[in-house]
Amino acid sequence: MIDVESFRRRIPVCQRAAYLNTGMSGPSPIPVVDAIKQRLDYEMVEGSGSPDVNASGRSVREAARQCVASFLNAFPDEICITKNTTDGLNMVLNGLTWNPGDEIVTCDLEHSSVLVPTYYKQRQSGVVMKVLSMAPDEPMESILSKIEAALTPRTRLVFLSHIEYSSGLRMPVEEIRRLTKDRGVMLLLDGAQTAGHIRLDMKELDADFYSIPGQKWLLGSEGIGALYIRKDHIQDVEPVHLGGRAVLPHVGPRDLEPNSGSMDKFLMSSTSTALHAGLIEAINFIQEAGISEIEQRDVELAGSLKDSLRETPGVTVLSPFDRRTSSGLVTFAIDGVDPEQAVAHLWEKNRIAVRRLSYPAGIRASLHFFNTQDEVAELAEAVRGLAETGVAG
Repeated sequence: MIDVESFRRRIPVCQRAAYLNTGMSGPSPIPVVDAIKQRLDYEMVEGSGSPDVNASGRSVREAARQCVASFLNAFPDEICITKNTTDGLNMVLNGLTWNPGDEIVTCDLEHSSVLVPTYYKQRQSGVVMKVLSMAPDEPMESILSKIEAALTPRTRLVFLSHIEYSSGLRMPVEEIRRLTKDRGVMLLLDGAQTAGHIRLDMKELDADFYSIPGQKWLLGSEGIGALYIRKDHIQDVEPVHLGGRAVLPHVGPRDLEPNSGSMDKFLMSSTSTALHAGLIEAINFIQEAGISEIEQRDVELAGSLKDSLRETPGVTVLSPFDRRTSSGLVTFAIDGVDPEQAVAHLWEKNRIAVRRLSYPAGIRASLHFFNTQDEVAELAEAVRGLAETGVAG
């Protein structure tokens, strides 16, 4: 069992507000911020380009890659540290070779980080973008039947979020992978809402590509994430942004050869070692609580909120109730209340941090392991008040 209070004491915002917006940006705990500060102080005092700082920087950056690999049950040479989820998704989508008529299957619940790059690939390369219609609480069996029906001999890629940001719908990715693998179709997963939220095992998932952020459920900092590419696909993804690591070690300008088989080909010359140090501490913080315990607690807290909200007149819960497709995200709508105004009201009047969504139009709460049943009750009561009297009340 997680000692919730011991973790809350290390997350300062917990003493100031009911922070239910981890799905947008998680509150970094003190150890994460301290690790970043300590690294920056070290670089300031010793000189950022001194030999000792350079050597230790290489060690920290490699340790971060090893840490992510262990957390995802992947090989370190299948991991590249990125700027964020979107960065990794674009690396894959723009690094693969496309032919006119190739098909990419996605759905209408997706974040713009999935839809917009796919749309531009359609414009630039003539691929066919298939956007499947999914309800925010689409049943698992229906998800699979819709995806299977969309696959054709021209389908090259299924591109989805593991957990949909819009409603918390957890996609049955293991079953989707079986559908795609049997047909030789690649699977690219947006893990923006999963890392630090649910248990992830790249060997079990068997996805071809998986991109995660550091700043959401992992509780790390902005500006860092990671990309997994299964080993047999690394050579299939060309680097779009090119630096010295995109070629093998060489003597002179006439000896250049592509570094095709290494994830190092995606690395740029300069990066923040401090953010790498923060990512390591963030993963350590999550592992201290236990990812399986976190997943169970997140889903239970979300379930408690959904149960309360569906008993409230004038409130519609848009997220799934089926535990198989549920997560720590809960999206709901209040009759006659604008979501943007509701979010502002909840913060100003109740110090509850949630997020507005455009599609489906609603309010989204993110329940993470450091949240409490008291905070769930506070939100449910505040929503009940909004449903009865509106924002003016």
